[in-house]
Amino acid sequence: VPHMGWNTVRPPEGSTLFAGIENERFYFVHSYGVQEWTFDQNNEAMLPLQVTWANHGGDFIAAVENGPLAATQFHPEKSGEAGIRLLKNWITSLPVTGRLDGAK
Repeated sequence: VPHMGWNTVRPPEGSTLFAGIENERFYFVHSYGVQEWTFDQNNEAMLPLQVTWANHGGDFIAAVENGPLAATQFHPEKSGEAGIRLLKNWITSLPVTGRLDGAK
């Protein structure tokens, strides 16, 4: 079902991406969506996945988080202040591994 427009999401408790913006709306443009989620996590070193849901004619996955890896079905760059905050939340969650200028 084509989905173009603003929609709320249901992030899991403790979401890093949606900290402080749990009740905001985000801009979606898509015509497909994952409606079921099963994941057999057999790697003990892997962090537990956090799945955020939205609804448009049925529930679908709006975002997935796993440590520094994050993916969204919506467009943060088109989602105004909420999208800016989401991107800041993600950037500040990344581990610092070195300087950008290559200096040691």
